[in-house]
Amino acid sequence: MDLNFDFQPVQAKLYELYEFSEARKIGFGGSRGGTKSYTSDMVMILRRIKYPGTNGIMIMKVYQDIWDIHLTPLFQKFPELAKSFNKAEMKLTLPKGSYVRFLSGDNLKEFQERKGREFADVFVDQSELFKQEELEFLGTINRSTDLKIVPKMLFCFNPGNISHNYHKRIFYEKIYESNERAEDFAFLQTYGWDNAYWCQKSLIEDKLNFETYHSWDSETRFQYFITRSDYGRILNSLPESKRKAELLGDMNIFEGMFFSEFRREKHVIDNYEFRSTWNTCGGLDYGNVTVLEVLQRDYEGNIICFDECYLPDSESPSERANLIADFLLEKGYHKLRIIYDTNMDISQISNVGYDKTPIQIFRKIFHERMGDKAPGMVVVSKNNLNRKQNYRQGVNEAVKEFLHLSNNKPKLFICQLCKYLIKEMTTFIHEPDSNGMDFVHDNSVDDHAFDGFKYPFYALIPPKYPKSDKVEYDRQGKRKSKSIKTISTF
Repeated sequence: MDLNFDFQPVQAKLYELYEFSEARKIGFGGSRGGTKSYTSDMVMILRRIKYPGTNGIMIMKVYQDIWDIHLTPLFQKFPELAKSFNKAEMKLTLPKGSYVRFLSGDNLKEFQERKGREFADVFVDQSELFKQEELEFLGTINRSTDLKIVPKMLFCFNPGNISHNYHKRIFYEKIYESNERAEDFAFLQTYGWDNAYWCQKSLIEDKLNFETYHSWDSETRFQYFITRSDYGRILNSLPESKRKAELLGDMNIFEGMFFSEFRREKHVIDNYEFRSTWNTCGGLDYGNVTVLEVLQRDYEGNIICFDECYLPDSESPSERANLIADFLLEKGYHKLRIIYDTNMDISQISNVGYDKTPIQIFRKIFHERMGDKAPGMVVVSKNNLNRKQNYRQGVNEAVKEFLHLSNNKPKLFICQLCKYLIKEMTTFIHEPDSNGMDFVHDNSVDDHAFDGFKYPFYALIPPKYPKSDKVEYDRQGKRKSKSIKTISTF
């Protein structure tokens, strides 16, 4: 079987990264049209030919997408492969005993129940549509008894959807948890202008070829793509949030992003000088993950979240209190007003055996460790004067208002030290049933830092003073009208 693989530069880069790097999980992602699906097919087949007798699996969420995006184009390019495809088993057999299995997300649960499978290569196309736990399960079948091949996984993805946070963490932010190792991960960014086929018609009209196109620098290819290809013009004309995600592959903004006003270049500051005379407040979210966020409000009404103490492990209440006391003493945050959630007032006797509530333990330890420099602990008030909203919706609306760029400047700034808050705020997605007022809250969503942030943020918002009705006086100097409009907290 004679198969001709004509790789463009980015496709060759992916093959080299996948085949020769030490990484076991490779990400191939970014903007739309970056030849992710075609490239993954070619790499999969090359590996099956290079390593006879090995198996690979290609996975997509939707069954019909497997045909439309992978199998039909593959058989059009290589008709001889169609002869060795078993549709009932969705299995493509290659020479010398290798095969590729195609699986849709609809059958993934059934597949999980069938033990003992092993695949030297596991490719997930549009992996952003799968949950993190599903992707982690697929890692358990990524193995081989053939010592000639190193088992690997390939994730092809775009910004957004269910596992956006996971992809962003491991491939962009390079933050690794539990037993994850940095050397096991690698990433290659791809863009629509890496794929010369979108510009094929214009290149022919201009009497140019692919070789010339790929000799240009990235900016030149980008301009040609968005001006001379239909697909590039479509992506470039999208609303700004979609344009950044689908054209530029920006993982900081994506369709469905709740705080879509967030711009790292506008809202994140590198350094911050603490001002002891400014209104300062902390927020404490307590639980298996405990977070303290520290905020200030300046004289213009801007709010700055400038520091963060993030405790990811489930220590005892006293251990967490001591760690936060260490943080406050080290940073010199004396007599800080800290707003805490109501769950700290709940008795712990019935479930963990403590005879004091968490807030009693915190107050005691803060007093012992810090004396008259101890913080003042105040329970959060979740009253919202706007009766049309609940507390959470009121906070969300206020955050959006402060993120909004007025004259190219926001009123909310976050220091880069607050990395968990930034991470959370840039990964929240809209809750479909909230009419745009809330983001998804479930076990897959980390919102501990945001909860620690929102208590002091809401407390620091400068009040909007009411506008009085016009006051008129008669000739004797007596007031004719003195009614005052109802005020709102923001």
